[in-house]
Amino acid sequence: MSDRRELPVVARYRGMLVVLWALAAALGPLASAYAATPVTLQVGSFQGLPGLHHSALSRFIAVHMTEAGLGDWRFEPAPGGGGAANRVEWSFMMNPYAGGEVRSFVHSLSHDEGFAAGRRVTIEAKLYLGGEYQTLVEEQATLRGGPDDPDLALAVVSVTRNLLGPSGAYRAIDMGLAPVDRDH
Repeated sequence: MSDRRELPVVARYRGMLVVLWALAAALGPLASAYAATPVTLQVGSFQGLPGLHHSALSRFIAVHMTEAGLGDWRFEPAPGGGGAANRVEWSFMMNPYAGGEVRSFVHSLSHDEGFAAGRRVTIEAKLYLGGEYQTLVEEQATLRGGPDDPDLALAVVSVTRNLLGPSGAYRAIDMGLAPVDRDH
């Protein structure tokens, strides 16, 4: 005669599986609701471009980052002088002209035109989450400057996708903390 207190191993594990399944079913909606919450990143640039003061540039960048179509990220211009815990810091460095940079001590009208003919620029975007540096993306673009520069808008979208998109630099870190991009 067998003792009823000694359940076969399969029966014990079956009971544990039922408990785990019930727990997963109960917590599943909470986990998916948390994962669906977009992360808001403040967008800042600490220097401007010809035709765009740094505060206007931050607004311009935030608008065009949204055009990248990354549903799990939200973007807002950073208020002046703040370093939010969740942010993207943008910088724009003028590349030397093809023949080399020429220093001039005489004022020239061509300098007033700024980017009229287009100027090569290195764009860098650094991602910070929870106040900690995560990764950066660097890209080259030819910009004309000003608030209506379509090349600048396209460059911002491209850098944003390369930083935060499904195959972007942040996802490549594989930290397991990245929100899932359900739009692409």
